[in-house]
Amino acid sequence: MKKPGRIIGKLLIGLVILAVAVLAASGVIGSRLNKKDNSGFNADLAGFENARFAAAGSGFAAVSDIACRLYGRNGEVLCTASRSYPQLQIAGGEECAAVWSEGGSGLTLLRSSGAADLDFSGGVTAADVNDAGTAVVLAGEIGYKGSVTVVDSDNSSVYRVYIGSGYPLDADISPDSLRVAILSLTSAGSAVSVYETDSEQLYAEYVCENRSCFELEYMSDGRLMLISNDGAVFLKDDGRLMGELSFDGEFLKGYSAGDGYAVLLLGRYKAGSTGRILVVDTAGNLLHSMDTAAETEGVSAAGKYIAVRYTDETVLYDTELNVLGSLQDTAGIQAAVMRSDGSAVIITGGRAAIFEP
Repeated sequence: MKKPGRIIGKLLIGLVILAVAVLAASGVIGSRLNKKDNSGFNADLAGFENARFAAAGSGFAAVSDIACRLYGRNGEVLCTASRSYPQLQIAGGEECAAVWSEGGSGLTLLRSSGAADLDFSGGVTAADVNDAGTAVVLAGEIGYKGSVTVVDSDNSSVYRVYIGSGYPLDADISPDSLRVAILSLTSAGSAVSVYETDSEQLYAEYVCENRSCFELEYMSDGRLMLISNDGAVFLKDDGRLMGELSFDGEFLKGYSAGDGYAVLLLGRYKAGSTGRILVVDTAGNLLHSMDTAAETEGVSAAGKYIAVRYTDETVLYDTELNVLGSLQDTAGIQAAVMRSDGSAVIITGGRAAIFEP
């Protein structure tokens, strides 16, 4: 479930997609990290020079003020839709993506089989897509606080639950599409409600009294991560607390989840200081931590690899934060999206290329 981390704004979205076609030609983008042959990569980004991007499995998705598009592993166009969104939001799964405007009534699902436009008259608050192609949509609903709809890979609405209390902030679908989790702000605190997608009865609930969480995400093993400005909470989706992580006076700049872990970028409030990169497991245990010597601008994780975009370079790490390679002079990069084979797609100035350390 790969949201582009909507932090700052709800914070900042941790995107990373790197690209300078010139570098590929000059040999800077070269030696293979592992398995896949990326020599045939060629992405046409004409008309998407000012787009917003998200990872979509081994490909990526783009949305501009005139259109949205889904790209495959080699940069081939899998799907294009002319619908545009004024306040662009995008989330991607394996060869699928959801595009919407926060508060707008429309949502477009991009798939290799084509695009589908859905309408939610109450206004879309949040959406996501898992790698099975199942989408979840949080929207306003007359007479309720909101509703959560599950849409299958055939673009059919197969489940809906109505929210009667609290203020719903986010929702996500489990990797196996069997459960949906909803994060709401209530008088008791941040509440997570979990439903099985074949029942309207509440399956599990957890109330986080000491944090104001604004985002939740299913991780690769089916556990839940809740995000707040000052920490993260990790749950089993049966409501059992696994662990908590405090940011110790720092603030969250971005995050991304990979295979069995999450990586978080933290900043420091003190002028002249930088921040830290944290890698944690799905129970919230700190695995690795590293102070950063430069300002971080975004992060993307996939498989066992992490790409971090700094102000003047993009660096690829393994999950132990060992440096695998770096791309210098990356000012102006729009995004860098990590892929599970250890390569990253770099996008800048309407061009895209593969970076392999």
